[in-house]
Amino acid sequence: MNEEQAKRYRQATTLMKQEKWGRAADILDDLVEETADPVATRQLVRALAADHQYVQALSNVLEDPNLFGTDKESAELVVRLMVQNQRFMLARLFIANGSAEWRNPLLMIAKDGEQAAQVKYRQTIQQRLKEFYHLGDGTLLEQRQRLMDAYDLPLTSFLLGTRFVLRDPFVNYLIKADIIESLRRIGVDTQLSYLWIDNNEYQANPATLPDQEAEPAVKAVRSMIAKRLADSDAIRYQMASQQLDLQLIFLYPRAGEVIADPNEWATVLLAALDGQQLGDATPTQSWQRRLMSLISTLAQNDK
Repeated sequence: MNEEQAKRYRQATTLMKQEKWGRAADILDDLVEETADPVATRQLVRALAADHQYVQALSNVLEDPNLFGTDKESAELVVRLMVQNQRFMLARLFIANGSAEWRNPLLMIAKDGEQAAQVKYRQTIQQRLKEFYHLGDGTLLEQRQRLMDAYDLPLTSFLLGTRFVLRDPFVNYLIKADIIESLRRIGVDTQLSYLWIDNNEYQANPATLPDQEAEPAVKAVRSMIAKRLADSDAIRYQMASQQLDLQLIFLYPRAGEVIADPNEWATVLLAALDGQQLGDATPTQSWQRRLMSLISTLAQNDK
């Protein structure tokens, strides 16, 4: 901040001490727009929340949630705002990304908010759950939006919908992978069935799933691609990395099993990027041909 902006910031903090929250928020809003200062942003959210402008307060949080996970007071404010706005799954994901030191008290706030909402907003929750059940009826774009709406559900309701959605053959697998990964991040300890890209049904407990990026096979493929391209062909390296990212989403959570030979996987991936036709001579070629078809379909659906 320059000297004039710092003066306005001090004015806003004085107004906050006087509990003149609305006036303080107006000043801080302008400062954040001008400077994107993280301290001013946190103060703006505090002022908006105290002024009962909960929707606007949360909107500012969601622009950069990482600004609010550095201390317990800020993290608690965010969780309360998410609960106030009925963004229950987002609250749990925010808590999971934060410090383990204050995770339990924040979870109690989220759980209490969910229990209260099950009574107070029963009809609204039932309607959201109904729409979640029918997630597979829409296009990929519509499915993504319905999933974001479903993240407003309390965890118990979200799991009810999840058990159906994960087995629905019309739900895009990107959506299923997103759901399973979200449940892994918040440590949901329950057995789930999901219909995978090979049209077979599998079981998984999200709480016991590893971080896919930590899988030795995945790390090995990334390392091999980097070794072959990072210092010699930056553009091709970026393309190969992006292709692998997409493959891993479709392979989730079974990448560690499918990538049996990381060296061959990297070789076939680069060959495919160069336009070589893939057959079924090896399991790796067969899998990558299937993945190329899925990625091609995804690109067409996103147009």
